[in-house]
Amino acid sequence: MDGESRKAQVYVGDNQVRLEYNRNNLHMVEIYDMKNHRLLLMVPQTASYMLRRMPEGAMGNPMLPPAESSPCTWVPAAKCRVLGSESLFGRRATKWEMVKEGQERSLHWMDNERHMPLRQEWPDGGVYELRPTGLETRNGRRAERWAMTVTQPDGKKQTSTRWYDPELQIVVREELPDGKYRELRDIRVGAQAASLFRVPADYQRIDAAGMDGVPAVMPPGTVGNPEQRGLQQQRGEGKQ
Repeated sequence: MDGESRKAQVYVGDNQVRLEYNRNNLHMVEIYDMKNHRLLLMVPQTASYMLRRMPEGAMGNPMLPPAESSPCTWVPAAKCRVLGSESLFGRRATKWEMVKEGQERSLHWMDNERHMPLRQEWPDGGVYELRPTGLETRNGRRAERWAMTVTQPDGKKQTSTRWYDPELQIVVREELPDGKYRELRDIRVGAQAASLFRVPADYQRIDAAGMDGVPAVMPPGTVGNPEQRGLQQQRGEGKQ
């Protein structure tokens, strides 16, 4: 990354998320519409938009926790089965086996309350762990601090820190090993207007080939995503 600080405004509706930010002197709007299985990218200056249809189950809401602890929630093509219940890092967890077609199995210990992976073991020897380390106040809100360690197959480790808001049930800050971070600030809880998640009637649809580069800015890490094998290297701030 170029070290540039990137900011976005984030609006969360009924299984819909809107992000607004500036890029290349343009005001951009992204809408993640899980209700209608689509991703929208709008450019207000040109009154244009692009649309990409997404298969059912292919989109996860980056601002909401999963409704269940199964790692297959995030990998619909995989098959998962429960192996048992265990205590890990002082928390109750369900141990899962996940098998994707043509690949060896991976193991996942999913937190029963937070629906986040506490530990993941991958076929190549890589290991992911997420440990609770205390409570703090971040931007006026109570948050749980979690240490995330990713051990690569060659034994190299990277550690990052996440702050999880138990009221909102999302990660509100993420600090990466290189000092970069993502954070939600100025959080305001309340209903959002339905018009925020619709394309204005006078916008014209254009070819969606330019959507390959989105998203440019995203909130802190998606909670519970068992496919997260490394640490994301994006820096930014968001408002809700």
